[in-house]
Amino acid sequence: MTDSAPGPFSAADWSSHLSGELGRSVRVSFGRARRSVLVAREEGRVLAVRMNACFAEAPPEVREATAAWLRSGKRAKRACQLLDEWVAELCERLAREPRPRTPVRPRGQVHDLVELTAELLASDLAGARFPLGEPELTWGRRGRAGRQLQLGSFDPESNLVRLHPVLDQAAVPRSFVRYVLFHELLHATMPTARPEDGRAIHHPPAFRRRERAYPGYTAALRWQDANLRELLRSSRTGKPMKERRRVPKAVRAVQSWLFPDLAGMRSERGRG
Repeated sequence: MTDSAPGPFSAADWSSHLSGELGRSVRVSFGRARRSVLVAREEGRVLAVRMNACFAEAPPEVREATAAWLRSGKRAKRACQLLDEWVAELCERLAREPRPRTPVRPRGQVHDLVELTAELLASDLAGARFPLGEPELTWGRRGRAGRQLQLGSFDPESNLVRLHPVLDQAAVPRSFVRYVLFHELLHATMPTARPEDGRAIHHPPAFRRRERAYPGYTAALRWQDANLRELLRSSRTGKPMKERRRVPKAVRAVQSWLFPDLAGMRSERGRG
């Protein structure tokens, strides 16, 4: 498939174009990165491609070179050369432009990222080294949620850790926010790996091993699996999640002793 139309070429246009070229689902998003201006990674069955917004003005030959690189990697030598030259010119131009300052807001209405980071640096990330210096922290801005929800991110261009504001509510346990923050700070300690095909590996084996060693890892994933649907709904509607009241074990024991039939009904319901 060849597209000869001039820019601007939106992220949706790019998604459609690359999906047709590669014969698979490709999701493109625009960003403001000035060094890693083109990054691709596998997200399940979808190839997620993030590119600098300047790719909206990319000429047709650059679009075809991008598709060839995603399809064949370094084997597409002519396409890689053309793409490298265009990206080099883009990076040089971006370097001359003033960098916009991202306002940071680390203290949320419920959870304080500064406080949580201090805890992590004193315990689970004690002695950690940050190649770019200790990153800044902020809660992100509410945006329109899709089918997926990115709870956190680390931007090496601005050395910024950002957490999704849907986590800043009373129904989200402090321990879960702490884990998400740990995950993103861990990114800041480990540079992104790039094999020969140029695709970024954001979670190499060393990262996964370190993450699994986090004491609250299993509990955090369990909470996420149980509440992801509610988080998505809260993000879409802007309405807070309902807080779940936990019944103390002692109270549950007394209830089971006083009302054995009720306990049996709960057991049967749980198996349904």
